[in-house]
Amino acid sequence: MKLQTLKSHIPRLSGGPLAPRMLESQRLRGRAAVKRRLTFLERHPLCVECDKQGRTSAATVPDHKQPIWAGGADDLETNGNALCAAHHDAKSKCEARMRATAGWMSTPCQCGQHDG
Repeated sequence: MKLQTLKSHIPRLSGGPLAPRMLESQRLRGRAAVKRRLTFLERHPLCVECDKQGRTSAATVPDHKQPIWAGGADDLETNGNALCAAHHDAKSKCEARMRATAGWMSTPCQCGQHDG
């Protein structure tokens, strides 16, 4: 008796829902990434979201405006924001909810930091 080969139902990395996640592996890592983040924070020392609210607080986290997993560039100069820890945590929580559902901007933004 000959066994029948079944067709794969796993999406290929060349397209489909898994394609944006491939971009994460293309991130700058290691010492070069640490140096880039420190340089970015030296040039942008204040939290942009606190500034919008009329407050002054130190930025401690360089963040991507559009996450890399959603197709955003890994370049902080074109896709970066300097955030304090509180604003970064709120934004990350909002993005985690989006990623867990149907993807980027699939659910209404609750942190107030996403356009669209």
